[in-house]
Amino acid sequence: MNKHATYQQLRGHLAYLKLAAAAEQLPAALEQAERDKPGYTQFLHDLLAVEVTATEQRRLASRTRLAGFPSTKTLEDFDFTAQPTLDRRLVDELATLRFIEEHANVLAIGPPDRGSQCFLSIMVDQRVQGRRRELRCEGRFGGPG
Repeated sequence: MNKHATYQQLRGHLAYLKLAAAAEQLPAALEQAERDKPGYTQFLHDLLAVEVTATEQRRLASRTRLAGFPSTKTLEDFDFTAQPTLDRRLVDELATLRFIEEHANVLAIGPPDRGSQCFLSIMVDQRVQGRRRELRCEGRFGGPG
């Protein structure tokens, strides 16, 4: 079998296996392999790493979309100056999400527009990004407050 036919068959295999990112990266990966001459295992590792990264990004985007967050924020976006009574060390501790591993509950209580909703959104968003599904939010989530 000639080189061109093998290449086309390889692209067909990648498409059949739905490895679109690897198929897209294949020409560049083959060129780099001809230049750098990596071992077979390293070549395959590098090509599949592209697919794994693309899959992780798609899954994260899907989980974030399905979570229905009112907006995407991070802890760095949280305005601690607006809530000077908020214990920053406690927030940082909660941000580790260790309470989930310990099967502990967290209850955020406070009047509307004080940041509890924003803070809970951030915690849930971190959990979604962490690829874990066991976080449950009960009550009014996603509305004002």
